[in-house]
Amino acid sequence: MDTGYDLRFFVGRRLSAHLREEIGFVGLVAIIVGLNIGGSLFVLTTVAAGLTGSSLILVQLVSATPIILSVPAYAMLSSAMPTTCANYQYAKLFSRPLAVAAWMVLFIALPLGMLPLFAVAAAKLVAVLIPAAPVTPTAIGVMCIIYVINVLGVRLTTQVQFAGVGILTAALLTFIFGGLPSVQMSNLSLSFAGGVTGFLGASAILYTLLAGGLFGIEMGDEIRNARKVIPRALIASIVIVLVLYLLIEIVALGTVGWETMAQGTLGDVAAAFLTGFPLGLFVVGGGIMASTTTINMALTAAGRYVLAFSIDGYIPRFFSQVNERFGTPHVGLTLVFVMTVIALSFSPDLMTLGQMVNFGLLFLVTLVLLGSVWMLRKHPETYAHSSLKVKPGFMKVTALCAVAINVVFMLILAIALKWTFLLFAGAIAFGFLVFYMKQRGLLRRIL
Repeated sequence: MDTGYDLRFFVGRRLSAHLREEIGFVGLVAIIVGLNIGGSLFVLTTVAAGLTGSSLILVQLVSATPIILSVPAYAMLSSAMPTTCANYQYAKLFSRPLAVAAWMVLFIALPLGMLPLFAVAAAKLVAVLIPAAPVTPTAIGVMCIIYVINVLGVRLTTQVQFAGVGILTAALLTFIFGGLPSVQMSNLSLSFAGGVTGFLGASAILYTLLAGGLFGIEMGDEIRNARKVIPRALIASIVIVLVLYLLIEIVALGTVGWETMAQGTLGDVAAAFLTGFPLGLFVVGGGIMASTTTINMALTAAGRYVLAFSIDGYIPRFFSQVNERFGTPHVGLTLVFVMTVIALSFSPDLMTLGQMVNFGLLFLVTLVLLGSVWMLRKHPETYAHSSLKVKPGFMKVTALCAVAINVVFMLILAIALKWTFLLFAGAIAFGFLVFYMKQRGLLRRIL
């Protein structure tokens, strides 16, 4: 464990003087909700139903447990030292080499897996409206539009996110209220179709449905009154999204039963009780908005991760530039955008790379939680600087419990995904290599 980290990096220091404080409470809630509710909601919930049966609702609560347990630590850290690329910065409190390794996993998985996957998902839904629309060019078009929005400033990015989340929420509520009258209580009788293995596997799969909210803190330097706004928005958003998920799953299970639910997507479930415009709103509007709002904020975060990595000296300083007119890390955004377009052009096995995001989220969140415990022990003065007071003992217990659950989920995913884990391990190894090359001055010669 790295115990030599200088906390002055955080307290009172902005990552870049050109980043602008443009985001308020409502905007941050929209960002976190949009990050959480992605295209995976429409597919992964039905996959989980096939693994565990009608115990899906219980699975959702179990998968949400480590996220909820993580909130006290995240709230404390973000109120004490809000910053850009917060998860990466907080992970360095525990171990700088491990934080670099976790960054490397996400740097590979976001532009080469997650972003192309959601872009293709959005393009396929556009094809529902315009059958002649080719998927790959449409997906690239979606990325171009979102890239331009991100470059033009965080205010525009947040406004677009807010509008998208509004449409998405309307689509989800259409599903919920449209299906509630058709719910049959017999379909909700508790069953564990896959036994303990299926239950745990489903819990690990659904982890990412709520984990995205923990990455809504990444833009700390661009949030007004960040020390108070971030913790409040984080808590409010996670509660909102979890309630929506539970209601959607109750309606889906209650209307068609878990066997039928497991055979398709939520769009297929919606067709059992919605028709016409409401069905179109949910399948197309909800699906497209779920994908694009996630792309929007994932690109926003990824561009700022490039900025932070450049400032730390792991990639050329050129990538740390921030546009003085718009206040955005345009070079970092461009790098991520180009990587995504290349991935879309060559059509690699995106699902495999996308699954690495699951490992990356679990890995990085675990490091942040360990960092919060370490800071509590070694730097109590920083804990006292937090505007949100969480009892030290309570925060330590919740953080370590979340770490234990995260480790179990990572092991389950490693076993289930087999060779994908080797890609994850390779990315970690490369992250360590980059870190130690920098420590020995070798990167300076190359860069």
